[in-house]
Amino acid sequence: MSSGFQPLRPYKIKRGSRQVRERRTAQALMVFGVVLACVELYVVLGAL
Repeated sequence: MSSGFQPLRPYKIKRGSRQVRERRTAQALMVFGVVLACVELYVVLGAL
């Protein structure tokens, strides 16, 4: 039984990890963009 499950398991994990990684990078980029926008607003308002 375990030998039958082994070949399927890594493929599933590989697929899932790729989706999770893409989702994480997308979230990280969004958060980074929001933080950059806040810093920019702070700098602009501070300059005024």
